[in-house]
Amino acid sequence: TTCQFCGLQDPAFTNEAMDLHYWRECPMLTLCQHCQQVVEISSLRSHLCEECESGAPALAAARGIAPGCCPLCGAGIGQGTEEDWREHLLSVGCPKNPRMSV
Repeated sequence: TTCQFCGLQDPAFTNEAMDLHYWRECPMLTLCQHCQQVVEISSLRSHLCEECESGAPALAAARGIAPGCCPLCGAGIGQGTEEDWREHLLSVGCPKNPRMSV
C-alpha cells in the first residue's frame, strides 16, 4: 500500500497502520494546533482561515502565514504546485518539519 500524500510504500500498511502513518509520520501532513485535525501542510493556511473549528485563534494564526510560503519555516514554495510542495517537504526537507524522520 502507498501513502497518497508522501508516496511511502509499505506492504505492511493496513488501514490502521495507514491511519497511524497519517497521524504521526507523514511528512506532508501536520496536526492543526488549534483543532487537532490532521491536515496537509500545503493547505494549513486555508484550513485555519476556512475550516478550523477554533475560530478567532485560528484566523489570527493564519494571518501570520504568508501566502505561498511554508507555514512551518516560512520558505517560499515557488508556484505552490503539488510538485513544489513535495520538493520542499520531501526532497529538500523542511528544516522545521518534526516529521522528517520518514
